[in-house]
Amino acid sequence: MLSAEKITLFELNQKVKEAFALAFKGHYWVIAEISETKENSSGHCYLELIQKEDINDTLKAKARATIWAYTYRMLKPYFETSTGRPLSAGMKVLVLVEVVFHEAHGYSLNITDIEPNFTLGDIEQKRREAIEKLVAEGVFDMNKSLEFPLLPKRVAVISSTTAAGLQDFVNQLFSNKYGYKVEHTLFAANMQGSGAEESIIDALNRIYESQNDFDIVAIIRGGGSQADLSCFDSYWLAAHVAQFPLPIITGIGHDKDTSVVDLVAHKKLKTPTAVAEFIIDKFFEAETIIVEFKERLVIALEDVFTAHKQQIEQPLKSLIPNIIQSTSNQKVILERKQSKFSLVINRNLASEHDYLLRTIKSFEIHSLMKLTNSKNSIKGINQSFDNRINYFFANHKNLTDRLEGKIESLNPINIFRMGYSLTTFNGKTLKDSKLVEKGCTIRTILNQGLIESTVNY
Repeated sequence: MLSAEKITLFELNQKVKEAFALAFKGHYWVIAEISETKENSSGHCYLELIQKEDINDTLKAKARATIWAYTYRMLKPYFETSTGRPLSAGMKVLVLVEVVFHEAHGYSLNITDIEPNFTLGDIEQKRREAIEKLVAEGVFDMNKSLEFPLLPKRVAVISSTTAAGLQDFVNQLFSNKYGYKVEHTLFAANMQGSGAEESIIDALNRIYESQNDFDIVAIIRGGGSQADLSCFDSYWLAAHVAQFPLPIITGIGHDKDTSVVDLVAHKKLKTPTAVAEFIIDKFFEAETIIVEFKERLVIALEDVFTAHKQQIEQPLKSLIPNIIQSTSNQKVILERKQSKFSLVINRNLASEHDYLLRTIKSFEIHSLMKLTNSKNSIKGINQSFDNRINYFFANHKNLTDRLEGKIESLNPINIFRMGYSLTTFNGKTLKDSKLVEKGCTIRTILNQGLIESTVNY
């Protein structure tokens, strides 16, 4: 082992590169499946190509591939125009490649050309397989077999929030010339790209959870390219649409092709606007049916009324003479009873009138007696009240006179006249000699005049 030649990794990779160049001269048409694809900002497209086992779908081979920017600028529009789809994961392709080996990046393939017809054939094959599988499972016509509602008033809409077709759909509904009111609820979903299939199925699942709130489902899409429609050929998405419990209308905005989802849906229309027009037309059809039924009902009722009128009028013609005779007899009997009744009423009224007069007279006599007695009683009460008031005032006058005498005896002027005086100190009555000191001036008020004194003890 030690006698083997020693070289660097770079030198080894150079030898591998030379061997690749000798072994793989020219180009090769290679059939493979795209597992990953990525467009670089520089304009290059990087892919991962794989091959799977036919039996168990396990990975059998894998290689990196590159479409350089100058080639990709031509291949991209050519492929998408021819197939109606972009290069994407899961797609089978037939590509012309050059085998290269780089010392730092290893083995890869340079794609120089692509055959779109091969991919178209594979796409059509997968599409056909999806249809055959749906038919074999017995679900292909399930959604079509649902009864479409007479008035599809509540519509669950699956669309992208930014889709131009969504606004066209809403405007068409609200601006209809008949003034019909159609409720719609948006269930947002990605309508293109690698995650579109899962996103639309998720929206269907959310509608299923509240299916009683809706009459139909509309899957609409507008403003995208034809190359973004591959998800609508998906078996799983078509299977969900086919088995959905509400009628589904599609308007995914393409004219040339009919997708598998279109085939299994209850109704396929070209555009979101066409879907809105279809719904409005259903309202008009319902109104027409109702008006027609109304007219038929009116005619039927008129016929029934005419027939019954004749049946009723015939017996009435024979009944009229009997009714007239019976009415006349009853009139005579009624007049006699009325006459007797009037006599009885008059007698009763006269008797009641006499009784009422006697009652009024008796009431007047009793009232006068009660008034006289009440008047005498009131006079006695007034006299007693006057006596008590006079007695009360006499007693209180004596008491008042005695109180006035006492008050007069306590008048300071009378007290001064009796020889008493009042001594003050600093404007206040002096009651305690301890409150003044030697040298303080005090004032003594007499009955006539006052004296100021100086304390000298």
